[in-house]
Amino acid sequence: MTSQYRINRIVEVGDTLHRCGCAPYKLEKYTQYYARKHDIDVMVQATPTTVNYQFPDDNDAVVMKRHAPASINLSLLANTIIRINQPSNEPIPEPIKYPKWLIALANMVIPPSYLLLVGSTMEAIIFAVFLGLMVWTCQQVCKGRRSIAVEFIAALLTGVMVALFASTGTAVPVWALCIAAIILFVPGLSIANSLECLAFNDLVSGTSLLGQSMLTLMKLFVGIIMGLNIGEAIWGQAVASEYVNEVTLPFHIMGLFLLSVALSIIFNARPIDILLGLPIAALGMWGPFYLGFESGWIVGTWVTTVLITLYGTWIAKKMKLTGGIYIVQGIIILVPGSRVLVSASQSLFEQSVLPIPSIGLSALFMFSAIVAGQITAYSIYSPKAER
Repeated sequence: MTSQYRINRIVEVGDTLHRCGCAPYKLEKYTQYYARKHDIDVMVQATPTTVNYQFPDDNDAVVMKRHAPASINLSLLANTIIRINQPSNEPIPEPIKYPKWLIALANMVIPPSYLLLVGSTMEAIIFAVFLGLMVWTCQQVCKGRRSIAVEFIAALLTGVMVALFASTGTAVPVWALCIAAIILFVPGLSIANSLECLAFNDLVSGTSLLGQSMLTLMKLFVGIIMGLNIGEAIWGQAVASEYVNEVTLPFHIMGLFLLSVALSIIFNARPIDILLGLPIAALGMWGPFYLGFESGWIVGTWVTTVLITLYGTWIAKKMKLTGGIYIVQGIIILVPGSRVLVSASQSLFEQSVLPIPSIGLSALFMFSAIVAGQITAYSIYSPKAER
């Protein structure tokens, strides 16, 4: 192989890992591991928006790449890691592609599934299906250079439509319905990756990902407020009902299953990985409540994070993949991204969105417990065993 060909192969692997949402510190390790299997020495430095490669044995050649923030493609991530573990001269296989109608259906399922999980009125759950279709339409319109505004526009239109629905006199949990509609945009995975980076002392990537997540949350929150205000100016005051739960336990369980599968389809996960991740989703939802051993939900969150990380890492070793592919289903549900929006709405409007006292402070404690849980799990079972 010529020097340029070898360099191009390494850069292709690193760039693909970045494009499909691999955590920066893992991108560095996987790229260097792939290079060593080809007897190539490379130093890699990755952040959420850049990847730099240096090849000491090739006249210290340096390749500096700047990327857009990564999207999530778990199928492409799995294919890339399989190719890293079984290197060949063939290109990285194309990821699985779900049909457009299935992706649209997944978007429509997510809002009502969230309401089934947290509890709501049946009228709000039915209306949430329409909001999911509207949010999917926003994603189809806001592509390319317009994609930076998709979260704000979707939140704005959601606020307007919820205000219209509330003006009919139907008992509507206004903020719960708004959050359910845009829950797909809540950066749970970015927060999870940032916490994992911080757990491994990758402070640059960890703080960058947290900063991106906070900006996304700000766009969502401001969009909802503006949408509600515009809707109320047109149709009158939107009177929000107090928290009411008309959902029975079997529908709570069904909501978790539907939410986990729908998120996995949107993240383009392989069917086998979706099935293997379902136990983690159940842990993420109910672990903090039942695994605290009468010591509170903070201990329960720590225990849950340890179990999620250990299970994901163990499954990844069996499948010869990375644990993030399986951990994501549980961590997204566990990470309190939506709690930040709920806390902000309760502080501003003094409305009870969920029956959880001091929910904003609980989000901070959950962040801390998740970081501590990941550190504990990785000290017990190193992710290096994934390769």
